[in-house]
Amino acid sequence: MGKTRRRRAGRSWGRMVTTTNRDGSVSERKFPLPRSFAIVKRGFSEQKSADAKDWARKQLARTGNRKYRPREKLKPDPTVAKANKRLASRFYQMKTGHCLTGQYLAWTTRRPDATCWWCQYSIQTREHLFKNCPQWRCQQKTLWTTVFKETKKLPGPTRNRDRTKIAELLADERCSQAVLQFLATTDVGRTSGPPVAEDEEDAASEASEWEAREQEEQAWERKEEEERLGRE
Repeated sequence: MGKTRRRRAGRSWGRMVTTTNRDGSVSERKFPLPRSFAIVKRGFSEQKSADAKDWARKQLARTGNRKYRPREKLKPDPTVAKANKRLASRFYQMKTGHCLTGQYLAWTTRRPDATCWWCQYSIQTREHLFKNCPQWRCQQKTLWTTVFKETKKLPGPTRNRDRTKIAELLADERCSQAVLQFLATTDVGRTSGPPVAEDEEDAASEASEWEAREQEEQAWERKEEEERLGRE
């Protein structure tokens, strides 16, 4: 074992070349060993990954964004990647904070205030929807029970309802399946609430842009399902 380590270490040092100078003195120079294209490519990838992480940390520190937590790995979460496209879209919207919540829609002026349209709580945040909204109490219980079991048996910190922030929950790939199940069994992130009148005389208004897109996707999926059943 020791010989193997010494041999590998010697290879990493490079090749020593002894030369005789004109004045008769002897000097030694170390030349790096030739590297394969795969090793060079790997070095570029590692440097690119390190630069991307450093840039993300600086941007989050500059903007003070506390809603988004980057993953340790740059590769996409494999659990979310395998999920339904619409469901994965809702997951990433929730993760970035640019999602159908009262807080975000009020910030974008799509709604007049941030009130929760399910329980009339003063401000509808991700924290409220995942932990406290009475509309989804059963689904919340299932979510946090599953999260606690999965994080307890796998390496890493244990997550629970009281001490886990939503940004941490969505950044932990051990919790991805539980979060996807929660989104699939609720309307969280799916709808922007009832239509909001532009003034007192106009009691009905058009659906929001996101709701319209959601309706189009649902109609497209129904059409695909009908075609599939027809072929069978």
